[in-house]
Amino acid sequence: MELRQLKYFAKVAELEHFGQASEQLNVVQPALSRQVKQLEDELEVQLFERLPRGVRLTAAGRVLMERARLLLAEVESITSDVKRAGAGKLGKLRVAFADGATYSGHVPQIIASFRESHPDVHLELIPATSIEQSRLLKAAAIDVAFVYWILQDSVELQSRDLNVEKIMLAVAKSNPLSSKKVLRMRDLTDSRFVWFKREVSPIYYDLMLSRCANAGVTLNVVQEAIGESTILTLVSTDIGVTFMTESARGRKPENVVLIEIEDLDITITLKCLWRKADNNPALAEFLKTVRP
Repeated sequence: MELRQLKYFAKVAELEHFGQASEQLNVVQPALSRQVKQLEDELEVQLFERLPRGVRLTAAGRVLMERARLLLAEVESITSDVKRAGAGKLGKLRVAFADGATYSGHVPQIIASFRESHPDVHLELIPATSIEQSRLLKAAAIDVAFVYWILQDSVELQSRDLNVEKIMLAVAKSNPLSSKKVLRMRDLTDSRFVWFKREVSPIYYDLMLSRCANAGVTLNVVQEAIGESTILTLVSTDIGVTFMTESARGRKPENVVLIEIEDLDITITLKCLWRKADNNPALAEFLKTVRP
């Protein structure tokens, strides 16, 4: 039984007329009649009663028509879904992001916009450090990453800059430094810091330690933590201060302030990262939403 035969049969059954079905299908009537006859021969039943003016379904024909409607509707659904998947309107996308990437507003806006325009693409959201995301991308375990740092051996990856952010000092309002509108690095000489382990972000870690050393500041770390949200929460208790991107203004605890450091000229860039060789159509659609 061929799909074409079922389509022809269904159209004749709908119109109860071979001639009219032939016109709508744009198929010559002898060919249409031959296909229906072959279907009857294969099933070893008569599907139509031939009348002086048209045809009428037999009992066997009514059973086939009931099943054919379901099958043809499913075929149409499959065809539509395949086309939508090929156009990136249906499928799955795994999106990872660094904790701080949600502060700038870019990532939430991008995800919200894509979900609205592509409701049938399932987004799997995965929090991970920048370095971990680079590794996950290389292993094809994720499709898109929002990162601040990229591994040096990442030639197979492609990136797009989204936002450049200053590094500022986050302090609790109860800390004496909070009264200063502008700081210099030397003001941090006796400060205690809440910081992270080097393996979380080696590039950023080494960069900040180098700048501190050049300014004669020893990074006195009294508490280590993972994730900027956790670090900011600890800062709010005045356990210590920390360096933080300026976008944290939108997410910091109420009793934490961000202060510009006059002689710290470091900025970091939020990037969208993906594999050059990734041919997922949903990724191509997602990248249309990702604009600098």
